[in-house]
Amino acid sequence: MNFGEHGIIIGEISKNKNNIQFLKLDNRVFVENQLDISDINSEEGLIEKLNELKFEQNTENKIILIGKRNFEINKNKIIKLIQNKSIIKIKDETKIKYDLQEISKENNLRGIFVKKSLEKLYSGFYEKEEVLKAIEIGLEVL
Repeated sequence: MNFGEHGIIIGEISKNKNNIQFLKLDNRVFVENQLDISDINSEEGLIEKLNELKFEQNTENKIILIGKRNFEINKNKIIKLIQNKSIIKIKDETKIKYDLQEISKENNLRGIFVKKSLEKLYSGFYEKEEVLKAIEIGLEVL
């Protein structure tokens, strides 16, 4: 997605005529890009990948991370460590890569939490996405 050019709209509005024009204030363009991180296995690997990205000149980029992640993401840490100055913002829309059936067999708090959550999921009373999001948040905390 392209946020486009930044500037102001100036004009004159009257009863019979509207004269409006866009006045560009900056040469930079703000762009949104998605990056699937499913094949990246560490925060260091993600930083390396972000540093390798090439962008058009005079763009400032928002990177939206998507896919199934194999590690925890600290956006603030990553944005400080990347050397690619074309990236000005990172948004995390990834999902955690878990084998919930395997975790539910564990004899610990994590296993019990997932087992009980899956029971709620299978009951059909709760929305699938809500339960999966709750499991994701719970596993991050645990």
